[in-house]
Amino acid sequence: MTDLFSSPVLRVEQPRVPPGVRARYKVYDGRGTLLAKVAEQDVPKLRQAFRSVLGDGGRRRTVYVENAQGAPLLALERDGTRATWVSTPHGGLIGSLRVGRFQHRFNLLDAAERPVGKLDGNRLARRFRVLDGHGAHVAQLDKKWKGLATEMLTTADRYTVEIFQPLYDPLRVLVAAAPIAIDLMLYESKDWPIGG
Repeated sequence: MTDLFSSPVLRVEQPRVPPGVRARYKVYDGRGTLLAKVAEQDVPKLRQAFRSVLGDGGRRRTVYVENAQGAPLLALERDGTRATWVSTPHGGLIGSLRVGRFQHRFNLLDAAERPVGKLDGNRLARRFRVLDGHGAHVAQLDKKWKGLATEMLTTADRYTVEIFQPLYDPLRVLVAAAPIAIDLMLYESKDWPIGG
């Protein structure tokens, strides 16, 4: 049996909704078995309506990760569009993903802010080589193209993570959280053209 932290392939999918309403994801293994559900909780309807019209402006957002049976696994908190912290369900910090010098590169840091890896993306921020702390290419993260209308008008994003070898903690947890963190920082904060 595989879980979110042992599967060599992760597929992350979002439902098709207007940008900013309420972040939700499902995570599957390579065979299509549901491993985890991810969602913002307690987002008032008025705030969802405001986000759907004007975007979220890069404000703080928190999503919670549960396994397929509903047991809590992680919390991811985006602070603006530059960093996402990954914690245990009880608030213990595991590490963070931070935007590097360029928008398509991220540093993976442990709880003490020491580097444990990097996401080295292409300029479109759609393909990321995952490097460990020694610079070895240990995994690949790709954002799938869904078509212009879907990309611009909805949050129906899809990601695939292929992990080439067993990873140590906290790198393994940060790699599993990476597609959601990237989506929160780069795509969930996008504003509609009419927004501010």
